[in-house]
Amino acid sequence: MNRRELVAALSASLGYSFMGASRLTASEDKPTGLSLIRLIANPSSFDGRRLGLTGYLANNGLDRALGLYVSEVDARNFIVSNSVDVRIEESAVKGLVGKYITLAGTYHAPPEGVSAYNGYLEHISNIRGWEFGDNR
Repeated sequence: MNRRELVAALSASLGYSFMGASRLTASEDKPTGLSLIRLIANPSSFDGRRLGLTGYLANNGLDRALGLYVSEVDARNFIVSNSVDVRIEESAVKGLVGKYITLAGTYHAPPEGVSAYNGYLEHISNIRGWEFGDNR
């Protein structure tokens, strides 16, 4: 291999690695679709990641905080162990509280050893009512 071929090969491999890195960065901004059950079961695996979730949006505390519950039954019976806190103003989700929704948000896992709390979502976007199933 002569010098010209070596330079060409190195340039191609460096260019490829930069292109791959830029694709990786762009995909990190896209939310990863995930089951809320999987998130609650493995919170540390998703800490700091942008996630796309579906669940039942309801009040999650006495202070009118909001939570994304696994199901409507969990929300109505205040089973907070089946929910994740959603840090957003209630006015931003007006008309969606008490309904199934999809959203994107950045997840933060609870500290190690805290079992009654499943972490929280912030930087919420793409909030929409779930358009399938029973939409009472």
